Order: sequence, then C-alpha cells, then structure tokens
Amino acid sequence: MTPEIVQRRLAAIFAADIVGFSRLMGADEEATLARLKALRTEVIDPAIASHHGRIFKTTGDGLLAEFTSVVAAAQCAAKIQIEMASRGAADPAERRIVLRIGINLGDIIIEGDDVYGDGVNIAARLEGICEPGGVAISASAYEQVRDKIAYRCVDRGEHAVKNIARPVHVYALDLSGPGSAAAAPGKLSLPERRGAWRRASAGIAVLLVAAVAGLFFAPPEFAKRVRSSAAALVAGKPAGISDSRAAIAVLPFANQSGGEKRDYFSDGITEDIINALGRFSGVMVIARNAVQEYKSRNATGEEISRELGVRYVVQGSVREADGRLRVAVELSDAASGTLLWSERYEGEGKQVFEIQDRIVKNIVGALAVKLTRLEQQRVFAKPTESLQAYDLVLRARELISRSERSANREAREMIEQALKLSPKYAEAYVQLAAAELQRTGLGWTENPEAGLRRGEELARQALALEEPGANARAHALLARVYSSNGQFDRALVEADRAIEQNVSDAFADALRGEALLWLGRLDESIAASEAAHRFDPRIDPDSGFTLAMAYYTAVRYKEALAAADTALALAPEYVYLHAVRAATLGQMGNVEEARNAADQLRRRDPFFRIELFGTRFVDAELKAKAQDGLRKAGL
Repeated sequence: MTPEIVQRRLAAIFAADIVGFSRLMGADEEATLARLKALRTEVIDPAIASHHGRIFKTTGDGLLAEFTSVVAAAQCAAKIQIEMASRGAADPAERRIVLRIGINLGDIIIEGDDVYGDGVNIAARLEGICEPGGVAISASAYEQVRDKIAYRCVDRGEHAVKNIARPVHVYALDLSGPGSAAAAPGKLSLPERRGAWRRASAGIAVLLVAAVAGLFFAPPEFAKRVRSSAAALVAGKPAGISDSRAAIAVLPFANQSGGEKRDYFSDGITEDIINALGRFSGVMVIARNAVQEYKSRNATGEEISRELGVRYVVQGSVREADGRLRVAVELSDAASGTLLWSERYEGEGKQVFEIQDRIVKNIVGALAVKLTRLEQQRVFAKPTESLQAYDLVLRARELISRSERSANREAREMIEQALKLSPKYAEAYVQLAAAELQRTGLGWTENPEAGLRRGEELARQALALEEPGANARAHALLARVYSSNGQFDRALVEADRAIEQNVSDAFADALRGEALLWLGRLDESIAASEAAHRFDPRIDPDSGFTLAMAYYTAVRYKEALAAADTALALAPEYVYLHAVRAATLGQMGNVEEARNAADQLRRRDPFFRIELFGTRFVDAELKAKAQDGLRKAGL
C-alpha cells in the first residue's frame, strides 16, 4: 500500500489573542461579546481579507490565519493594532479590548481546511510572549519583511518557548510611526539596555518638563560603565567619567534680557539645547533638572565634573531686546578648565531655532561626534514658525514646573493661545498633556480618569505631527498614563520608544524602572532606576521609592535602606518611603529601629493599611513579601 503523501507548504501564520479575555467576560459577558463581534466584523476580518489572508481557526478569544506573503501579514497586523488602539483610546482601561499578535514564516501541514505543524505552533508562542497591543515576529519572518514595511523591527533577542526545541529569535514591530531602519541582529535589545521611574504626585511636573538625553544604542560594555557610575552616585560616591562617550552638562544660560521675569526664555533655550544634544548617540547629556542648582551657585569646573560625572561643560548667556537675539556660548573641558570653543550668535528673534541648531552643530563638531542621518533629521527639524507661540510654550513650561494649581491653569491658557497661533506645534500639545497629567496627579480635577484620557489624547496628537523633538516627551507621557492605569506592559513599550528618541531621558528611564518593578523584573528595574539617577542625580524622591522597593524585594536590604534614607532627606513626609524603610528594617531584624520607623509612618498616616502596600505588584508573592516586612516592623 502506497503511504499517503502529507501535503505541506510554506506560509506566513498569523496568531491573535485577546489580553485578559476571562476578566473581560467576568465583568460583563454580553457587552464584551458584542464589542468583540463588532471588532471582528468592522476591523479584524476585513483587514485580513484585504491583505489576502484566510482565517482557518477561531476560538472564543483568538484566531489563526494564513497568508501567502509575510509582508502582507505584517502590514495587516500593524493596521489592526493601530485601529484597535485608536478605537479603544476612549474606553476605560478595564473595558478595553487589546490584542497580542504573533507572526511566523514556516512549513505547515494541510489537512482539509485546517493547518498544523511547527509553523503554526511558533506563531502561537510568539503571540503568547508579545506585548499587549503589539506585533511579535520570528527571525524567519523578519528576514522577509526587513526594509519592505513602514515599521521598524526591534530586536527582542532569543526566547525559549513551550514545546519548541530551539530558542526562538523574536522581533517586535514598532507601531509608533513609520521607519525603515530595522534593528540589526546581535545588538543588545532595548529592554536589556535601559530602564526607570515611579510617579511622584508632588514632583511630577518637574520631571515632565525635564526629559533629556544620552546613550543611544549604547554597547554593552558602555552600559555596564554607566550602571557602575550610577551605583556610585546613589551611594554618594563620585562617578567616574566615561572616556567612551562625551559626557556633557549644559548649565543654565544666563538671562541678560533684563529682570527675572525673562528667565523662562533663557531657561527654555537651555532646555531645548539639552534635548537636542540628547538625540545624538555619541553624547551623554545630564538632565536639566540636575543642572538647575548651578544657576544660583558658583561652582568650579572641577566641582561640576566631580558632582555630575561629566567631562565637558557648556555655558552661555541670552539677551533678547527690540526683536533682536544675542546668544553667547562656550564649551570647556571641565576637569582641566581648558576652553575648547566659544562663539557669539546674533539675529532676529524669529531666528532662535536656527541659532540653536548652529550651537548644537558646533558643540558636536568640537567634540568630534559623528552624526547619523537619522540623528540629523531628529535634531534639526523646525518645531514652529511662530516665535510668539514658542515664547508662550516656554512661559508655560516654567509655570508647570512650579507645581501650583493657579500656575497650572495659567500654563494651560497660554498653551491654548500658542495652539491658536500654531495649530501644528507638537511641543505645545506635549506641554498641554504634561499640564493635564500634573493636575490629575495632584488631585486638582474631580475626574482623574478623564484627565488621564485627555493627557493620552494630547500626547497622541503630538505624535501624529511627527516632530522629532517632541516625540520622546510624548512617548514618555504615554508611559506615565499607562503606568498610572496599571498597564505596565504598555508603559514599557512607550518608555522604550521615548528612550529610542532621546536616550539620556531620565524621566523615561524612571518610568520604565517603575513598570519593571511592579512586573517583578527586579534586576532590570534596579538597572533602570540607577540609569535615571546617572542622568539626573537629583531626580524626584519618588524614583527613590522605586529603587528602594526594588532593592527590598530583591533582598538587597542595605541598599534599600540607603536609597530610602537618601530619598527621605528630600521628602521627609513621603509615607511610602517610610513604609519601605520600616519593612526593610523589619526584614533585617533591627527590631527597635523597625518599630521607630513604623512609628514615623503612623505619625504621618494614622490610617495606613498594610493590605494596600505593594498591591501594584503583578506577582502575589511579591505583594505578600512587601507586607510581611511591615508586619515584622510591628505594624
């Protein structure tokens, strides 16, 4: 008898699944099924059909489809996820339907209308490890789509998956916007390179306007030196200066326009130069927040070099009068005091962006920093043609940094004026989103959920304008929104995107550290928070809580205590810092000190409830561990 020949062919397999389907059904079964049916008939099925795909299996919460083209499968997946995100933006987080999609190119077995084999299994496994709202593809699929689709492919490294003998190399589509550059195989993946912070209610405004620069696609050995330097800073030791990349601090430019009321303009130019420099891969730039104290303090170059861990210092002055602008700037070697370059720029006020560009080009030229084409596009794009709109946004930035309710209201009014003058000004949308999130975080609105949705909407409006300078800050604000909602996977994605745009961004680093903490990825969280402190040693105390909590959970109690004490010196009334300090002392067996710490906590919050501490942890065991230390402290 002739054996039956098994029918095989090569195909692109598309696997999709709903995140948290059981939870959605448990909350409202009928409404969930109705919304899912609408999404299938209006978004998912039409997209698959229009890209010449065939659905060959469905389950209650997912489906499998076959495509003859990997490019078509990837384009279909991107279209579906972008449409899903747009439709779900207005839904409360607990009702939002979110997909994971995995795509693999492999050999499949055909039996009637059904499909089997490792080609299908790998696609299903990719879907399982994909980030919510994302698209994960295998190496075989990547080789077919690279340079052929309008989305970057981010290397996520190798993953061991169930029932597959060999590790699967995974790539993720970056759906934040078109881009032809594909991540090169073998490069260290972004989650392994970077990380960072937790939300502060009292200090969120400072961080929202202090997103900065550095370490773009840093090689592993350099990343190790940065983490070592960060650890030294956290421990209160001088940080070594990296001789691999140019570490630089841009000190606040002196205001020579007459009167403190014009400080916002010179401060705004300083911040814009910091942000622009931060988008170069060959430069590490210290955050604006960290250099602000030198505005009112005379310090030698050697002191600045030692305190901030930098080799180079930029200083300057700004004078604006009668429609004319004069900017003087100099670059020096901080340790030796040697002046490397200086220049004076003059022009009409509307030439402010051109002058900033020339300053940045001359700085990187003096440091012999090589620019990639992408970096040039990111840095030298023009944000707006309206000097008046620019001036209004700079004034709003300064008002937001005060963390005052009346100042916040005034800032929002100014930004609305700026948008009337320049409706496509991306930075204005970013700052309006920052103001919305500030008043939400500080309790200045009766509907926090609406405030978060408004912040998300404004950040996405900024991204839609595709202005490179504003993109990093917009992605960081989205990370803030998702972290506030407990959507830590989505927060990681947005923090990653912010860091790709501006790789010394202490704010995005800190947000990533926060998300990693609650996901239980403790070593990554610690590295992330330490990186945030490297770029901004004076970052808000709330990031100190993230670092202390990560050390505590990782059973690094001495480091947890040191981090909590350092943060408490800046924020002595911060209840949760007292909580992590008490828990740490409880676990260390320091009975008397632990009880004293518990007393300090009770004095500040007599109604503190242990069962609410650590509830953001996804892992129930980590939550229990957090609370166990407090019980040992006598609470």
